[in-house]
Amino acid sequence: MAMRKALFAAAACSLLCAACTTVVHDARPVARLGGFGGPAATAANSSAPPTADARPQVIDLANRQACELLTEQQRNDLDINRAGQNLQISLFRATGCSWTDIGVSNIVVPVVSEGIEAWTNGERQGEPADIDPIAGFRAITVTLPNDPDRCDVMVDTADGQYLATAFSVISNTPERYPEPCSRAKELAGAAMQNLTR
Repeated sequence: MAMRKALFAAAACSLLCAACTTVVHDARPVARLGGFGGPAATAANSSAPPTADARPQVIDLANRQACELLTEQQRNDLDINRAGQNLQISLFRATGCSWTDIGVSNIVVPVVSEGIEAWTNGERQGEPADIDPIAGFRAITVTLPNDPDRCDVMVDTADGQYLATAFSVISNTPERYPEPCSRAKELAGAAMQNLTR
């Protein structure tokens, strides 16, 4: 039981740390990850906020229960064998769901307090990169250079909202687990499949 609590705490801390920023005022803003360093996105890789007409539809994530965004069959397909636990993320004013198992953490968060552009314009820590759309919606990965065993995926669902998923390997043997960005994309794809029904 103590091990599960420690893994859950590590997963929650990872998600919160990835979003923490300290901005140093200079000619260009540079963000630091919770004191660990690493530049945030700069103007060179930022993009304009997505528009509603670029989405196949608008999906309002308000009042969505994160632990209900994956079906039992999807969780089985993703080797998620434990019940999800609500995860309060005060920075986003959101409640996500964490499925933590031995060595890995899967997180899904419907964010309604900011748009995906918070990641691409440097407001949030991490290295954003556009990826193929998920269910027809713009999506990005966000990685941290000093944490190769974690990857976040953000899917633009509506103005001022996005679906966030994260996969972290919290084990000394990361080679035993799926590649973090591949699994984070699978989590996002599964949740979006249900959201677009």
